Amino acid sequence: MAGTNAGIKEKVGGLINNVRYYWNEPPKGRYMTFKEIVSYAGGGIGCYFIILFGTQLSVSTTNMIVGGAIGIGPTDMYILYIISTLAGIPLTGIRANMVDNTRGRGGKYRPYLISIGIPTIICALAYVYFPYSSLETLVTGQIFGRDAYYVAKCAVVLVFNLLLSFFYSFFNDAYTNLIHVLSPNTQERTDVLAIKSVVYSLAPSISNIVLPIIAQVFANDDLYDINVYRIAYPIFAAVGAIGTVIVYANTQEKIVQAKTHTIQIGFWDALKEVAKNKYFWIISLAGWLGFLEGAYGNILTWSYTYGHTASGSEFALIQTLTGNASLWGMLLAPLCIRKWGKKKVLIGINILNVLFILAMGLNMDSIWWLFICVYFNWLVGAFEQITTPAIQADIRDYQQYRSGERIDGMFAAVTTIGGIITLFTSGVLPAVQEMYGIKDGNGYESPYDILDVTTGQPGLLHDMMLALIIMAAVGAFLNMVPYLFYDFTEKKQKSVIRVLQVRSLFEDYGNNALDNHQIVEAIDMVEEARKMAFAEPKTVSKDIYRQVKEEYRARLKSDTYNNALKEIKEKYFRDLQNATGDAQRKMLKKDYKAKISEYKTAAKKEYKEAYKAAKKEYRDALDFNEEIDISKFVCKELDKFDSDLFKHEIEVYQNIYDAGIEGIVDVSFADLKSDLAKAKALPKNTEEEKEFRKFEVELAKKKISAKKAFEKYYGSINDFVEPDMADLTAIFDEEDAIEKKIFDLVQQKSDAKKADNKEELIRIKAEIKDLNAQLKEIRKKEKSKMDEFAQFNRAAKPYIDARKLLLQKENYSHFEEIADLYEEAKINADAEDREKEELAALKRKEQEAELEARKAEKARKKALKSEKKSNKKNDK
Repeated sequence: MAGTNAGIKEKVGGLINNVRYYWNEPPKGRYMTFKEIVSYAGGGIGCYFIILFGTQLSVSTTNMIVGGAIGIGPTDMYILYIISTLAGIPLTGIRANMVDNTRGRGGKYRPYLISIGIPTIICALAYVYFPYSSLETLVTGQIFGRDAYYVAKCAVVLVFNLLLSFFYSFFNDAYTNLIHVLSPNTQERTDVLAIKSVVYSLAPSISNIVLPIIAQVFANDDLYDINVYRIAYPIFAAVGAIGTVIVYANTQEKIVQAKTHTIQIGFWDALKEVAKNKYFWIISLAGWLGFLEGAYGNILTWSYTYGHTASGSEFALIQTLTGNASLWGMLLAPLCIRKWGKKKVLIGINILNVLFILAMGLNMDSIWWLFICVYFNWLVGAFEQITTPAIQADIRDYQQYRSGERIDGMFAAVTTIGGIITLFTSGVLPAVQEMYGIKDGNGYESPYDILDVTTGQPGLLHDMMLALIIMAAVGAFLNMVPYLFYDFTEKKQKSVIRVLQVRSLFEDYGNNALDNHQIVEAIDMVEEARKMAFAEPKTVSKDIYRQVKEEYRARLKSDTYNNALKEIKEKYFRDLQNATGDAQRKMLKKDYKAKISEYKTAAKKEYKEAYKAAKKEYRDALDFNEEIDISKFVCKELDKFDSDLFKHEIEVYQNIYDAGIEGIVDVSFADLKSDLAKAKALPKNTEEEKEFRKFEVELAKKKISAKKAFEKYYGSINDFVEPDMADLTAIFDEEDAIEKKIFDLVQQKSDAKKADNKEELIRIKAEIKDLNAQLKEIRKKEKSKMDEFAQFNRAAKPYIDARKLLLQKENYSHFEEIADLYEEAKINADAEDREKEELAALKRKEQEAELEARKAEKARKKALKSEKKSNKKNDK
């Protein structure tokens, strides 16, 4: 027992040391420090409280706060939902373009945590605090054949919903998608997602506890009383603001691209690129087909509110325990993903979802039976909180590999455009509810009151619940089907990241921006890939460790093993016959049991060690073979310019480049359309022919697109001249300099507040105001210049693509020159690492000395306090 405790203590101590050591520096092979992980997950509790505002208040056909607390009927909610969705499409496009072209100190997502988080909070509080009941006296008469006050209420809800949809969606994307750029390592992202999901799930758990209790105390157990949210939301908002600041202040984005790479991508260009990503469509299709899966979402609440199957405190317990189910799902998800991969996990959990949903129909009278089914449904459903963001991050890596640009925001835009499909599918549930009588004007104060088992229509609640269960089961099954076609495995993702690292290496080399560590890491990676690409794959078979198990079982049955046991037993009986007295017999029996146990334990220990070694051999063989495949993928990238396809592409692009941008001006639409027709007529019998044809067709379409863009933006009016990158870089530098000044002034402002220096405070505020005004003007110039680049890039795309490929070929040909830098870079990198280690060791030593000093001071104070207490006692 003491040994076990010592082992646990040692492990805990090791974990604490790891956290301290890697608090500001990530472990080898990882990208995130413990400080980032703790801040992203812990601050996520606050972020999730803000996200809850959106999920709880956004108009949807199943929103019971808008339906029950504010009093909007299901059909009218569907109409509001349609308007909001259609209005949200252009707004999402604007948001996506902002994210994809964001650059600067903050990164892609971090700046929006603060700038969008505050408006989200304000909008949510205004949403619940608006005096809806006063509309009945302020607005009278009829509009569109309906009570005017009700129409006014719908209009107010629509306005709030449009504002909240924009701000909340932006904030949700900023926090949720931040993990995509915090690490390029897919397993690290999955692990951090699990930690984050477990920690930030405290927010909905707290909400699920607090809201029913507030309802019980202040609203007679009515969870749909608007006052419940007027009491709870200000508290949630305060926690949300604090958590958001923690995330913003302690995380750093890391994207695998050249340091010198500048983002220049237009809205439509990004949209077209995302539209070509097959994995995006697979995931989107899963969501669209599975639109019915959430139909069961209100069953527990309906059972409590309209079935009166539990008290407020019991329902609070049910809500808390249900939220706890997600905890176990989120903890298990990374382990299952490691073992089976994301695809198999997603298919498996959807099958289990179907079974647990159908099980609800066995006993709808018992809220505790419904709770059990929902609990396990949430448990497996929580896997998707890990798998979905992890897959979303992976397909963005794939997108960057395909297009050469890190496109993130446009995924949300295309998803929203796909929301048009959801407009039709979302109408199914309200239509079903209306068929069952849940509609405005059904004779009840709230449309849903018809479900009440005591005052509503008898039997309707159970009929409605059964319909929802069947719909949800069908939705869960349909959600699974598209994942059968998902094949972007973890191995492919690793391969893509390696290639992105190679590309960034050569791009930075071409721009003289390589650092020592980058040279060493890249050369090591390339040399290892060259070696591993020709390695012989190892035989992979589970028989490696199964055989060990069979051998152990055979050993247990063998004569040698059993004869040894028999010999121990016979010796015991011989000694027992010669024993004198009970004490000796007890001693012999104890000795006999110890020898038997020792022999069996030794055999089992030997088996366990052999089994563990065999399992390791099996896993090592898998990893070795995976490394071979990844290395082949990397070598294919390095050698791509030797292939017939790329030789053809280089020849074609060289001609385009030699013709310059004038080649786009001089060509006619008739010639371009003729080229497209010729490209489409090319043979496509073999894989090679298909690749050649695909290139020619895409190039012909690209030329037509470029010609149209030229006519639109330039024509005979504007000079078709490439903008100067130096101008844009100068604007970027100016923006960075002002942002740094503002950052420093904010620090000075804090110091001035502490020192109560009012004059300094006034001066700093005025300077910050002036700098913000300058920043606004610079960003206008920046946007104008980036629009200029986007227009030119669209009009000159064939020429720009030609230049990029030719430059990449040129850079790839200089690998030997980069390799010559290896030895010097290795020495310098090692020296930098040693210096960093020495500084870290010195810092640790200082921290340990400070800790010891604190302990000594604490012990001294304790001894002094004890001495005073003792003296006081003696005086008495």
